[in-house]
Amino acid sequence: MRLALCALLAACSSGKPHAVEDAKRPASAGSDAPRADAAPAVVAPSATTGDVQVRVEWPAVTAAVRASPGITPCGTPRLAQVAPSTTFGIGDVLVIVDGAPATLGEAHVRLADCAWSPRIAIGSSLVIESGADRPAKAVLSSRLRAVDFAKPEASPPKVPVLLPIAGHAASVTLDAGAVYQLATDGKDPEVAWVVAAAGAITDASGVVLVKDVPAGEHAVRAWLPPRAGQPAHHATGKITVTAGDLAELTLKLEP
Repeated sequence: MRLALCALLAACSSGKPHAVEDAKRPASAGSDAPRADAAPAVVAPSATTGDVQVRVEWPAVTAAVRASPGITPCGTPRLAQVAPSTTFGIGDVLVIVDGAPATLGEAHVRLADCAWSPRIAIGSSLVIESGADRPAKAVLSSRLRAVDFAKPEASPPKVPVLLPIAGHAASVTLDAGAVYQLATDGKDPEVAWVVAAAGAITDASGVVLVKDVPAGEHAVRAWLPPRAGQPAHHATGKITVTAGDLAELTLKLEP
């Protein structure tokens, strides 16, 4: 009798439903059911542009272009055309990568101690500031076109610009694609250059980074403006941009 009762209890226990307990267990590793807390898949957009790094150097740079051409009317040394880095990198050089994005803002140039700073700038308009304690005069003239630096304009119009005392500025609208010379008034003027076209200016080490350039092959031009009594210098090359990558190019100026 006792044996029969135990057998009956065992049979009832083995037949107990497990639906509630099974629902509480987590899904096995091999389960195809998605987890409720799983993050949605993110598909990265395909890149269509890359970056370009250009270095401008002048290994055979001459002593003449590194020398000061004299003294300014303010009694300060005039700057040389170039000040090479220890690895012959050349700063203040305009670099144009054809096809690069064209976003131009205001170019700001300041006159102080009979010298311009910076000596080359980029913008669709120009703000000329004075650091002098008395009014000064400058002359703005369109000399070149950015599409071809080798062909100066025959008779560029000269626009006089009257600069008030320090703390004030004069504004000028520029023609798209033009390259302007900004000169102090006098017999031996100091000059700065303003470019109304897409480009970038090399830093003191001769390097410039141009971002978001469309993938493909692009022509690259470097232009060192004429200044300090020295002529302009040029360099050209080509570079292939890969989407999502950095392309590097070195251009060498020649005497």
